[in-house]
Amino acid sequence: MMVRQNMPAKRRAFDVSSSRAARWRARAMWTCTMLACLSGPSLAQPLPVSPGSATAVNPGTPPPPVEAPATVLAQAAQKVGVRRCYQAINVVSSRTFLNTERTDVVLDWDRQDPDSAPFFSLAGLEYGQNSAVLSLTTTPVPNGGCAILAERISSAPMPCKDVARSELGGYHANTLVKLVTVYTTPGRSRETVTLIDAPPSCVIVRRQVQFGR
Repeated sequence: MMVRQNMPAKRRAFDVSSSRAARWRARAMWTCTMLACLSGPSLAQPLPVSPGSATAVNPGTPPPPVEAPATVLAQAAQKVGVRRCYQAINVVSSRTFLNTERTDVVLDWDRQDPDSAPFFSLAGLEYGQNSAVLSLTTTPVPNGGCAILAERISSAPMPCKDVARSELGGYHANTLVKLVTVYTTPGRSRETVTLIDAPPSCVIVRRQVQFGR
């Protein structure tokens, strides 16, 4: 297991060396915008898992140039040898880490074959007086794509019913067990928001899955 301590959240400029890379990034940014990407200590906003970050590369088509890591998580993934899912990690973390004041990551990966096995990470996100964690797992798939599981866990100093009322309009509520409610919406079939009543606060778990097809 690898831990990076107290790394400030800094964004590095991308070096765009080809029109292919520019088009790829534009598609990813457009998808994130459509998903209302998480950019701060919001309560239950969507996660920026984009189809573009998990899409397989067509055989015979050279992949876009590798962009510089935008976050400490992407930097760590690249350092341990993750390549096939690196682009997905870089895109998701760069959007999720926006507006953080400090970040720290814990990693686990296959030391024998880091690029063909799942990559597990837990990132701490600090926003002034508020904090959250992002659990991000990526797994290469046979067609060259990358499957992604992203979960952001935070809390709000209010009852869960107030969080649902202000943040989850149009979602359907389903009771999982006592004090735990899962919210879904038809427009985002691979995404759930789970609210856990922990008076006087509410624990918020937003989960999103993207298959690499």
